[in-house]
Amino acid sequence: MRKYEHINLLVKSKGGVENKAQLADLLVEDLKQSSCLIYGKAEDEQLVLLAELKVQLDSIKLHNGFFKQHIEFVVAGKIINDQYPALTYCVDGAVSRFYGRCSMIPQVCGVDLYLDKSYTGKQGDWVQQKLTVPVGTLYRSLK
Repeated sequence: MRKYEHINLLVKSKGGVENKAQLADLLVEDLKQSSCLIYGKAEDEQLVLLAELKVQLDSIKLHNGFFKQHIEFVVAGKIINDQYPALTYCVDGAVSRFYGRCSMIPQVCGVDLYLDKSYTGKQGDWVQQKLTVPVGTLYRSLK
């Protein structure tokens, strides 16, 4: 399950937020400096970096639905290690971060990010991944 960290710290650093729109603006600014790290595990349980994907600034979009508000963005980069299967990911913004389990195989239980078909697992291949951040859910968690 995806975990979010330092959202309260981000909000406090800007003097608080009064509504979801202000939180969304803070998150968008924070995500502009983000990267997504994909990890596997070695036999000794050490995390091994498989790919470092940078945010594509022109891809950051805020979607305002009647019931749901979320930020959508794309990260891209090269696979740098192909020795292990992808198991976890972490998206680090300037202040906030979120992380969880990932897989290349659809319908694996307990996974919150299925890697796009562009993730081949082969070193040197270019990867693109779309991610979303649920603004409404995070806003409710602040209270």
